[in-house]
Amino acid sequence: MGKNVAKLKLYHNDMSSCSQKVRLLLEEKKLEWIGKHLDLRKGETRTKEYINKLNKNGVVPTLVYGNDIVIESTIIMEYLEDEFPKVSLRPIKSNDIARMRLLNKNIDDSLHSAIAIISSCIAFRHQFIEKYNTEEINKLIEMIPDKKRRDISKDTIFKGLESTYLPNALDEYLKVFDKLDKHLSQYEWLAGDNYSLADISYTPYLTRFEHLDLSFMFKERQNLSNWFSKIKQRENYKQAILDWNNKKYLTLMYNKGSDAYSKIAKIIS
Repeated sequence: MGKNVAKLKLYHNDMSSCSQKVRLLLEEKKLEWIGKHLDLRKGETRTKEYINKLNKNGVVPTLVYGNDIVIESTIIMEYLEDEFPKVSLRPIKSNDIARMRLLNKNIDDSLHSAIAIISSCIAFRHQFIEKYNTEEINKLIEMIPDKKRRDISKDTIFKGLESTYLPNALDEYLKVFDKLDKHLSQYEWLAGDNYSLADISYTPYLTRFEHLDLSFMFKERQNLSNWFSKIKQRENYKQAILDWNNKKYLTLMYNKGSDAYSKIAKIIS
């Protein structure tokens, strides 16, 4: 099937930050796409078929377009920008493009892992602990292809707020919140004067802090807080995030985040 008649197919998850990024882009560009929703807690991204045929890392999202199979959300967004440039989400100036890519690289290098740690320590660990015994949890963890991710999952699930990874993960975000707030004191958007892939990329992460009742960590940074308020008024935010919100996840995250407030405040103080 040629690309000109093929439909975009996205393997994704409703509350996955990386899936949210790609959905935000698809909706901003008003592209038609078919979704295949995968349940992360049931291990649907860790089956041999999915790993061998679609995504060697056993994660979402995965984009299929014609014969192309593209993984990693940052790469998927760049791919879609190249394939469908009519609604451009790259800045015009070369320096702004470089800033956009550096911002997105920071997500891939550290921030995405950090939000996974924070989310697991506070909320998602309870989905495993309340449903599975220790042996079953360990079996699910062993299905993760990457050893580093296996080690982090084990530590965050079994240790929770006492995880050795949590303080550094929180610190990573405090640092980036300061940097973004400073930049936004001079610019309207994260990579200059236009809404871009950088704004899309950071949207799910501030959303996750809000869902975890941890928005106090960025609310006093007025420029960043104003940017996020503006982001949430965009049509693609409703289509890609609000319309996909999982009420059970939202309740879990908010309640557990509220319970963890004093502990988190103490760690970052």
